[in-house]
Amino acid sequence: MKTLFKASAITVVIAAACMSKPVMATQLVYEPINPSFGGNPLNGSFLLQKAQSQNAHRADTSQRSFVQRFQEQLERNIINSLTRRIADGELVEGIYDTGEYTVEVIGQPDGSVLVYITNNASGELTVITMPGWGG
Repeated sequence: MKTLFKASAITVVIAAACMSKPVMATQLVYEPINPSFGGNPLNGSFLLQKAQSQNAHRADTSQRSFVQRFQEQLERNIINSLTRRIADGELVEGIYDTGEYTVEVIGQPDGSVLVYITNNASGELTVITMPGWGG
């Protein structure tokens, strides 16, 4: 009985103490953290570092053989050389096969150049017409 009385008395004292003090409240204000949404710009590098550390995705590290890399580099060089020569006005008519694509360059009587690019796998054809230079 004494324990119940003590517990009740303590509860009444605590409740009275809480009610006698004025209660203060303020309005909640949202402040964004991410600089993309108006937050502090200094948070950007920190947030990027956290996102990258949590990223479990890893790029494919497929190992290509020397021959495959050499073939890809040769194809790029052929395409770059052909593109440069056409852009410089040096007409290099002919058919060039890079493996994945067949490129056919045809000069026209008006000085323009037609370039037909055929995807060997799908058969898709792209035609590029370059106007004649100063002709």
